Amino acid sequence: MTEKRKPSIVRMIQSDYLVLLGILVPVVSLIMYIAVAYFGYFPGLRGHDPIQGSEGAPLFLYLFLGGLVIGIPLAIWRIRTIQQLFSSGVEVTALIKDIYFQKDRGAVQYSYTYQGQEFLGASSIMKTNQTQKFTPGDQVVLLIHPEQPKRALIRDLYI
Repeated sequence: MTEKRKPSIVRMIQSDYLVLLGILVPVVSLIMYIAVAYFGYFPGLRGHDPIQGSEGAPLFLYLFLGGLVIGIPLAIWRIRTIQQLFSSGVEVTALIKDIYFQKDRGAVQYSYTYQGQEFLGASSIMKTNQTQKFTPGDQVVLLIHPEQPKRALIRDLYI
């Protein structure tokens, strides 16, 4: 019996946009809240005026609390979904049909066959050294849900 690989939390954060957002929003909001509430200043970025005084602090506090209430549970749900797919998913080989990037995000379209049925799927991806190497015609290994074969992810992005 072959041992199933386990996904890496770090790779999930690097590769999965929902996990990244769920963690990043509360962390960045907390940093901004601390900067404004305790230091009374947050520098202006990209030509905007700096935030001075503590007037902006409540906004960042609300963003932080919203990030905790929505973002962290979203990240946990997505991490558990990925872990479940790794533990009970079926590996299939897919053929990359198309890939594109816009700034730091992108998408990859692929086709695969499962139990004699052809599927066309797509995954949102982050622009990394690994994903930039994907080209149409490449083969990748997908993990698919055996009862819902349209649910798939590219295995090697998460290990």
